[in-house]
Amino acid sequence: MSSTRKLSELIGEYTDKNRNLKPMTLTRRKYIWGLLIKAIGDIYISDFGYCQAEDFQQWLYGRELSPSSVKSYRKAIQSMMRWCWRRGYRAGDPFDGLSQPRVAQAEIRIYSEAEVQAMLAAADRIWRARILAAVSAGLRKSEVQNLTVSDVNFERNYISVQSKKETAHTWRWSAKNYQVRRVPLTGSLGSLLAEIFTELPAGQPYLMLTERRYFGIQRMRAKGLMEERLRTTPDENVRPWRNILSATNIVGTFHDLRRTAITRWTWNMPAQNVKKLAGHADIATTMQYYAAVSSDVILRAANCSIA
Repeated sequence: MSSTRKLSELIGEYTDKNRNLKPMTLTRRKYIWGLLIKAIGDIYISDFGYCQAEDFQQWLYGRELSPSSVKSYRKAIQSMMRWCWRRGYRAGDPFDGLSQPRVAQAEIRIYSEAEVQAMLAAADRIWRARILAAVSAGLRKSEVQNLTVSDVNFERNYISVQSKKETAHTWRWSAKNYQVRRVPLTGSLGSLLAEIFTELPAGQPYLMLTERRYFGIQRMRAKGLMEERLRTTPDENVRPWRNILSATNIVGTFHDLRRTAITRWTWNMPAQNVKKLAGHADIATTMQYYAAVSSDVILRAANCSIA
């Protein structure tokens, strides 16, 4: 085992050896690794033990980060330390035995049918399609905005969530967890997407982007200005979404639409099926939706009460 490698010397090698990770993931881990060096110093990797792991976690708390952020940063460093262990640069996992930050679980916010209909009524065509894709197919924001014509099977009524290659008309984009999955294409969403498809300009395969936005991104690509964040979320303008919420007096997030879809699936399907539809990497994530008690269950429970 080598003891002559300092923390600052390892990040370049880690990046080089883990190019299979998403660029944004690598960028984030490099940033967190820098925080680690700032917190405990540029020490030799073999000298990083339980005490240093504990000191780093406490240093994060001292920066007044939320428990969820501390947990996320620790998870990133722990993953990299285990890589160092596998490479033979250190022995064992220094975080072994160190208590995880406790994160309070928030209640899952879901929209009512009336709220969804109000949003649809207040939205233009592109945003109606985005809302429907999230609330009926459970798509994430990134998956919605990177949806192309070839992803939609109008005959068999499903949408394929799949990564994209770098071509003349599409940009490189990786689905979360690199999974390929199929989700339902409802009648209302299918009709709307078919309408959008017939009016797409030549050369544009993206269904959820306006012509102006798509060709604006193409010009940026031609100039080498396509940043990684734009591959993930090619339309960063959130003002239309805020206007929809303001017009309808609804409080929530776009991701709550996906949560609504997943929650409704749990009412009628087993967890393994919901896990596949949602694209969850861990069944524990899916089970959080089963733990949420629906309003009709609460009402039935109230009717059974003594007083």
